[in-house]
Amino acid sequence: MLLHQSTWHEVEEHLSRSNGIIIPIGSTEQHGPNGLIGTDSICLEAIARGISERFDALVGPTITLGVAQFNLGFPGSVSVRPTTLIALIQDYVSSLVRSGFDHFYFLNGHGGNLAPARAAFQEIYTEASLRHATDDNPVRCRIRSW
Repeated sequence: MLLHQSTWHEVEEHLSRSNGIIIPIGSTEQHGPNGLIGTDSICLEAIARGISERFDALVGPTITLGVAQFNLGFPGSVSVRPTTLIALIQDYVSSLVRSGFDHFYFLNGHGGNLAPARAAFQEIYTEASLRHATDDNPVRCRIRSW
């Protein structure tokens, strides 16, 4: 089930079964002379859809931009600042926490995203702990590279 192709009623129904969501996080950058610029995101979306179909998992919209400044010399590559990616991940997770999600599995396709994602997780955990000292359902974020 894809979040962006679902109604809010369908998402509410899913939340009655699971509080988790898979979030693909890729990059838009060169992949050699013959590779597609969107390879990192395209591959992750295919993997995430397969997981969704097999395990009834919900998949959020792919974050298609990553930290890839080292590839900006190649036409078509797009990079965001680490602070931009950190803020985007924080906002993404915070928005879905408000809906009732508390488990976030980031499926990563680009090495430059690892440090900013982990920094975002620390910010999310810090904010939650300062706001809710005794939260029974803490937010949990994980990232794994394919």
